[in-house]
Amino acid sequence: MRLFALKELLERETDDKHSITMDRILQLLQTKYDMKAERKSIYDDMRAFRESEILDVTPPQGRERGYSVAERLFHISELKMMIDAIQSSKFLSEAKTRELIKKIETLCSKYEAQNLQRDVVLSNRVKSINSSSVLFRNIEVIHRAISMNAQISFQYFTFDLKKQKKYMRKGERYTVSPWSMIYTDDNYYLLAYIDGDFKHFRVDKMDNVEAFILEGNEFGTDIVTLEREGKEAFEKKDMSAYTKYTFSMYSDDPTPMTMVFQNRMVGVVMDRFGRDVLIMKEDDRHFRITVPVAVSDQFFGWVFGLGKTVRIVGPEDVKEKMKKALADISARYED
Repeated sequence: MRLFALKELLERETDDKHSITMDRILQLLQTKYDMKAERKSIYDDMRAFRESEILDVTPPQGRERGYSVAERLFHISELKMMIDAIQSSKFLSEAKTRELIKKIETLCSKYEAQNLQRDVVLSNRVKSINSSSVLFRNIEVIHRAISMNAQISFQYFTFDLKKQKKYMRKGERYTVSPWSMIYTDDNYYLLAYIDGDFKHFRVDKMDNVEAFILEGNEFGTDIVTLEREGKEAFEKKDMSAYTKYTFSMYSDDPTPMTMVFQNRMVGVVMDRFGRDVLIMKEDDRHFRITVPVAVSDQFFGWVFGLGKTVRIVGPEDVKEKMKKALADISARYED
């Protein structure tokens, strides 16, 4: 138990700028952990840490002969990136965000944790429309169903003008085969097989999620009462490319799309479609790409946002849809 206590003490009290003396170690073991220890036993523990590579403890240094942890599992910059990702996640409530950040802070010293806290800004951020506890429970049930090859059922809702839940299908439950969880557009989506096709569902808009699993039969194992469908169809999907070319979780199937960009937009194209996108020279000032794109209003919005730097070349039906979308927007601003 002393080894566990000493490890926790070193990890919380020291870093590359702060060390701890032997006297302070003995004092904290006594006051914080109610443990008495001799100097020799602590010396042996420090040597055991170094030799076993459990903890990278520096030898006594400086005038005060202090010990410190030299190397940790995560660098402070990596922890900061995790916190930034959690803060920007809309599907997490403010309370859940603070809870997760507190857990991350245990991975560094108390001094580094104080610096991380100064950078945390949560007020006025857009957060989930549903509670994080419900969302996390949904995710747990879905992951369990996927791992056990079981279907799930749930109610699905939107909101009315009074900001109250309005259930789809008049509250009738959906029964689907869950295949993958996708995080995109700052939301979690479930890719599920239903009625012979794949559809997406916002996980935070799902209520009363249940898996078709019976727990604890006489042999101590769980039983799947309704197995998933759509295995062959799912195996044909390239999930690594799926979200890359999808601009909305409610888009049509991907269509080969040819677009011409100004040369200065190469970075924007790579950000959207990846570094492996094939870029062909159009002329001295333009390049062209052909990629499978799921056509949606969000895709047209992305193109519109790039202004004169991009032009859809084909197919013709997509060009016509773009023209119609622009005309519809223009008509809304006519007096």
